[in-house]
Amino acid sequence: MKNLTVAFCDDDPLFREVLQTAVRAALAENGLSCDGLEAGSGPELSALLGHRDADLIFLDIDMPGMDGIRFGEQLRRRGCRADIVYVSNMEDRVFEIFRVHPWSFVRKSRFREEIPAVIAEYARSRADRTETLLLTGEGGGAVPVDPAELIYAEAVGKVQKLVLSGAGGPVLVRTTMRELEQRLDPFGFIRIHKGFLVNYRFIRKITSRSVLLDTGDDLPVGRDRLGPARERYLALMKWKGLSAPPQSGG
Repeated sequence: MKNLTVAFCDDDPLFREVLQTAVRAALAENGLSCDGLEAGSGPELSALLGHRDADLIFLDIDMPGMDGIRFGEQLRRRGCRADIVYVSNMEDRVFEIFRVHPWSFVRKSRFREEIPAVIAEYARSRADRTETLLLTGEGGGAVPVDPAELIYAEAVGKVQKLVLSGAGGPVLVRTTMRELEQRLDPFGFIRIHKGFLVNYRFIRKITSRSVLLDTGDDLPVGRDRLGPARERYLALMKWKGLSAPPQSGG
């Protein structure tokens, strides 16, 4: 059974306890277990984590001092790639959480009903992430690529430049954009332009002219691909149980 590090951050200790019980049960149903970390605030969780990272963080929005959204942004700035699930009754702030690029949003009032589906989909995603694609590098050797770490691909002449979230620079591979699109389709990649293929998990906003990523990259979107790209993005977000943030028309 795969063991994860899961953090629970909420200022209500009783709720943290019942939430952790529900999450552990849902993980067990999907062949997973966890070491649980509990904290009553963002700074307390930061101290518990130190320089390590959790696999999954359940985070309240409404907390004294630094709220969960500001704390999530702080985590991302320091390079934390943990999946974050917001558990809150503050549904009016759901669009704000997209700045943190969360895994999902669960209503506190219905967490017992919603947690099992969120964990089941998370478990499926982890299974997908273990699949490493072997591509041919520019020099002819095999290059392993983790789809979860691939932010976007850009066509550069007769090769494709892969921009990854991990350490190191871009990787050049010998393949066509069409072939790459077919191989990455199961992992949630969207063709936004004849020369760009993007991982939907890194998309912050789609406008009529470009796609803004969490990394700050602003990539062009083809006029004939704008409609299909938006539709696929919305479908992928709905599959995750999230509503996409408002998309600008200009």
